[in-house]
Amino acid sequence: MTIACSDLSVYVDEPAPKVVLSWGLGEDSTAILLRWLEDPTSRDFELNELVVVSAMTGNEWESTRAEVEEHVLPRLAAAGVRLLQVARARRHVTKAGDGVVVLDDSRSPTRLYIEGAFTLYDEMVEAGTIPQSGGARMCSVHSKGDALDPVIAKVTRGQPYRHVMGFEAGERRRAEKDAGYNTDLRTGEYPLIVWGWFRDDAIVYTESVIGTGVGKSACTFCPFAFANKSNRAEIFARYAADPAVGAQTLLMEHLALALNPAQGLVGGRRLIDLLRADEMTGVLDAFDDVLAAQPHALYDVRRILRPRKNDPTKLGNAARSVRVRMRGTREEMDAILTRLAKEERAQGVLEREVGADGIVRLYRHRRGPVFPTIERYFVVAPALAADKEHDNFNQWWAGALAATPAVSAAA
Repeated sequence: MTIACSDLSVYVDEPAPKVVLSWGLGEDSTAILLRWLEDPTSRDFELNELVVVSAMTGNEWESTRAEVEEHVLPRLAAAGVRLLQVARARRHVTKAGDGVVVLDDSRSPTRLYIEGAFTLYDEMVEAGTIPQSGGARMCSVHSKGDALDPVIAKVTRGQPYRHVMGFEAGERRRAEKDAGYNTDLRTGEYPLIVWGWFRDDAIVYTESVIGTGVGKSACTFCPFAFANKSNRAEIFARYAADPAVGAQTLLMEHLALALNPAQGLVGGRRLIDLLRADEMTGVLDAFDDVLAAQPHALYDVRRILRPRKNDPTKLGNAARSVRVRMRGTREEMDAILTRLAKEERAQGVLEREVGADGIVRLYRHRRGPVFPTIERYFVVAPALAADKEHDNFNQWWAGALAATPAVSAAA
């Protein structure tokens, strides 16, 4: 069932839980859940006082669904543990829960709703970007935290609760940071740290109970999953087994690159380059097929690059405008871009460039060496990104163009 979070009637027959487990579907939180089910001495509460909540980004691995549905959900159902599966229904949600849906609320769950509702992939391609691997994990904050927080607040009904997180013994700093969000009602708890369990301990325990692991839970395009060679090898193996998933990831990266050549899903490096180096022909062929089938658009991209306040020689922030000028097939849009290059290149208005990523761009303004500066170009890419610019962008653009003219395309 799919129930709007704002419909409080979904909760009227259930008492407020004393314990809430945020279940990320991975090895750590799954080990906690299984131990609670198998070993009553590992907990100091009754299972009917527990609610398990899981936020679906919409981009979890199918293998995770298979393992959880086969091995974990039947145990939850047998114990009568309440499982709430939630998701965002749109990009922005309110603290009251508007924009959040409950995908399933059951004490006898049989299905994992990993498809979500408004997915993180939807958000990324609509914005023409990729998840960022630097700084705070805002993709997780928005796709998980924004969905979980209002639901937990409603299900606990203003009563004190213990919020259990799956941080393992090597993640004490994450636990300390999480404890900083405690309130008069919410108290964070970290059983794996109390038990002295690291990730390997959690995996060993899960395998001892269900005969297998549930695998690393992550979005199929998570940049943190590419952090090192061993992780990349695992992800590439998953892509090899399901090339369509890898192809969709490359489609997202391709769009982001078209709108910003500095993008790259692997710590700034391009995923497609790494897949080519590993000769992942199955994934690359699937991507070529997906890209060819996509409706395309001619995008007009403008960017204002501003200096840091404390160091004007370095980039501080950027404002971007993305506008769709026309849509059609890839061949039609490429033909228009070629015609524009021929018609205006002779006048010194546009300069055609094939980037290191293999994407053709027609530059009207190139960024200069001194900040602030601007750039503007036209590019053909899948018609997935939406028009987006700040209400004041044109005013900013006019001021930046007048104050610091960019290097012209003809220069």
